[in-house]
Amino acid sequence: MPLRKQLSALARLSNARASSSLRSVLYVDRAVIVLNKPSGLVAQTSLKLTQLLIILPDLQHEYDLSTPPYPVHRLDKNTTGALVLAKTTHAARELSRQFKSRAVIKDYLALVRGGENMFTKKEGVITNPIQVDRDGRVSVSTQDGKPALTTWELLGSSPRVPLSLLRMQLHTGLKHQLRVHTASVLKAPILGDTLHGAEAIAPKVSSLVPEECMFLHASSVSLFRYRREGPSKRFRLKVVAPLPISFIRVCRDVGIELEEAIIQGGVYMDDVRVESGEVHTKEVRNRITGYE
Repeated sequence: MPLRKQLSALARLSNARASSSLRSVLYVDRAVIVLNKPSGLVAQTSLKLTQLLIILPDLQHEYDLSTPPYPVHRLDKNTTGALVLAKTTHAARELSRQFKSRAVIKDYLALVRGGENMFTKKEGVITNPIQVDRDGRVSVSTQDGKPALTTWELLGSSPRVPLSLLRMQLHTGLKHQLRVHTASVLKAPILGDTLHGAEAIAPKVSSLVPEECMFLHASSVSLFRYRREGPSKRFRLKVVAPLPISFIRVCRDVGIELEEAIIQGGVYMDDVRVESGEVHTKEVRNRITGYE
């Protein structure tokens, strides 16, 4: 292929990638970016994990940042949903402090393998400790495990196949915590989790599931931000990440009802929904001081 055509093809690929990156932005202000992370994107940066490293420069260019934005927490490779990035090192430190002090509230949605009869109650608390061995394998352990706290709520179950929808809240951020707690404690592995749910899937279910798709979605993240004006400068920001199409399709096919709010997503300030696109305007961004 002639050099001119090669360069043209690379330019089109770069533009398409940048466009895709920007479409995933759910919220942006002076210090924070929240993305709707797709499946397959690794949410930690290293020389080996190039997917995120490719996206970050696109965001740096779009928002005229001196450095690429910083991920301040992790999501597993095949987990979708709300991912928080900091625009500056100062913002990264402050957001990390909120995560460490557990001021950040993270809600997850998961399709799990088990019908309504798997659950003796509609909600619960899981406190089983979790251990990571030298080889990186994660399991529930009462002897050498670290404290882990997960709360869960049963939102619905399929009348056709053994699948249920759970809302879970992560109170401690251990590796694979939700995946291990659902599989080992609730005995209801997350659909598509081949590591912690290796048992054979019922044929009625397997025919509905795309390959390499895990049905765990970081539905929302809630944290503190600051206004320039008003009687109360601090407010709680909540960003709800729209569900992936594959998640919606499986729920529809098996008869699990979904609330419109979790399908569409949205941005809330002190529990008041902000109109779509408003948070991206210069006027609103300037009202939110963030962390310079």
